[in-house]
Amino acid sequence: MSISLCHDSWVTRWLGALGLELLLDVGLGLLAYAAAISAGWGVTPALVLAGAVALVRSVWTTVRRGGLDPSLLLVVLSFLLTLTLGLISGDARVLLLKGSAGLALFGLVAAGSLVRGRPLLFAIVRRFVAPGEAGRREWEELWLGSSPFRWLYRRLTLVWAIVYLIAAVLHATAVLSLPVEVTGPALRVATLLLWLAMVAWTVWFTRRAERGLDRPLLDAEVEPETATAP
Repeated sequence: MSISLCHDSWVTRWLGALGLELLLDVGLGLLAYAAAISAGWGVTPALVLAGAVALVRSVWTTVRRGGLDPSLLLVVLSFLLTLTLGLISGDARVLLLKGSAGLALFGLVAAGSLVRGRPLLFAIVRRFVAPGEAGRREWEELWLGSSPFRWLYRRLTLVWAIVYLIAAVLHATAVLSLPVEVTGPALRVATLLLWLAMVAWTVWFTRRAERGLDRPLLDAEVEPETATAP
């Protein structure tokens, strides 16, 4: 069986779908934040409003797709945490540090997925590239049958984990050292740019991995592993 690790078709679908979601998440939140500040709201309620807008958009997306998206749970939990921190502390910096915790959590989950189960990038890419039951079955077959496929997604996930843990430290440093009025919108844009940069790197690295052999990788060229690879 020939395994092509990267196709222009799935790259286009992934970049398009992910880019649109990120632009909507960040763009709508920034618009809500700017409108609230212009109306005389404080920074803390403006941040809560931005979180509420993200929640509404996620619920609408889930209903439109007709299926429960696991990422919706994360958005709901994030908004509830934002609301709770806003009501208890009233400190905008505390709300912004929640973003640092989110980056760190993503990095830790990615690292943990290398120890047990499927690598996190395997699940993220599959969501956009191979949605539905047929897509899930196809990717499970690739995972079980292709050593290059497993190597690729483990390597990708490791790099994402390291980058996001570093980003969490930088995010917290910015929150604690910059004016809060500037930090809120600036960090939302920075998070978007980080996602897009990591997606671009993922596409480049995947193509480079396949280009190393100047052809799709073949299972027969890889030393056999057990059929029930973790």
